Amino acid sequence: MSRAMKAGKLLSRFIKQIAEEETEFVKDEDGEMRMVSKAEAVARVCWQQALGYTELKVVNPNEPPVEIVHPPDMKMMALILDRMEGRAATATEDETLRPSTAKKISDQGKKRISALGGFGDGHDTKTNS
Repeated sequence: MSRAMKAGKLLSRFIKQIAEEETEFVKDEDGEMRMVSKAEAVARVCWQQALGYTELKVVNPNEPPVEIVHPPDMKMMALILDRMEGRAATATEDETLRPSTAKKISDQGKKRISALGGFGDGHDTKTNS
């Protein structure tokens, strides 16, 4: 095994160990703070960005907080959709090579509608995910 492969395996092992550490705080449904793993904290940030959120930021202490609206992030939606479907995210710098989130959702919808209605284009929709 090459040095690069050994280093990669060690790095992956340490990342997984660190992800399991319960050191982060989040608010639960009752508004109480509770400790969660780093992995859960990162997953919650991913969902927050995918869904969009509003942030109150104090720009000037003498004025009321400014409301900043963060719209839903389509890239984060794509990442979550890929993970929910069991696919690893595509690691490419060239965004033109990756299908858009809208295209992926549209393709999935077409496949499912075709499977339900018995419509098809000659492809087995259960194996083309």
